[in-house]
Amino acid sequence: MSKDHNDDECGCGCGSEGSAWFPLNSKVQVTNEYSLSITPPTGWVYVGYEKKTGKLKAATGGTTVSCDCTGTGNCLPFVATGSAGTTAGCAGSCTACTQKQSAKSVKFESGGYVNLAGGVNIAERADLPAAFAAMFEVPEIKHGFNAFLQKMYMDLPWPKMVIGEDFMSVPNGYSIIPVDVYGRVTMVPVPTASLRTATASGTKTSCSCTSGTCTLKTQSIPFVGSASWCEGSCSGTCTLSNAISVGNGATEDRYVARSYKF
Repeated sequence: MSKDHNDDECGCGCGSEGSAWFPLNSKVQVTNEYSLSITPPTGWVYVGYEKKTGKLKAATGGTTVSCDCTGTGNCLPFVATGSAGTTAGCAGSCTACTQKQSAKSVKFESGGYVNLAGGVNIAERADLPAAFAAMFEVPEIKHGFNAFLQKMYMDLPWPKMVIGEDFMSVPNGYSIIPVDVYGRVTMVPVPTASLRTATASGTKTSCSCTSGTCTLKTQSIPFVGSASWCEGSCSGTCTLSNAISVGNGATEDRYVARSYKF
């Protein structure tokens, strides 16, 4: 069940919208023909919204990825490992395949792994997965992100941003930078003057999907700033990026982070 994998070439809901990401050095076990058990390294915790209640839940002991074919054909879980970590999902000939992420008695609607042993810094690695909504409700993450933004802004004002259906841009004097928040990347507007070293900064952030749609979502933190991530029904590869204008309406990506549902 382990193989090289291209999400844009497979069926059965195995694109970014359905696929799961987990960190390198996780322990993966085949529990039966249709499911995998994931145990992450020390410090990594799965957080997400419970399917039944919509409430935030955390799984410290790992998760299970399972595939359920309710149509014709079959779908089995796959695992693909690269420098950015490991992905899992469902692949096969099934006409209606559903991937599920669960932990003990909890079934998740969406979520992901975060490294609570990490911190918040300008992203230097180019292979980190994108952030997601549920993680910003975790108290440790909220506190760390707040502290980072306060350091970047000090007493400078929050910019008046231009927000469209699937993008956000900043005025002169501000930049949008990729920030590593406990092992996941979010795009954050900051004063350009606070950037002491060269970084992959841009003036616009957006989401794009190779098949389907994924839109930019932001969460404002009063008097401090905001975080950005992607949500939608993308069945291909959904990415969060920041870019600069290169003229004539064209843009050039400076940093791209792939988004996952789980």
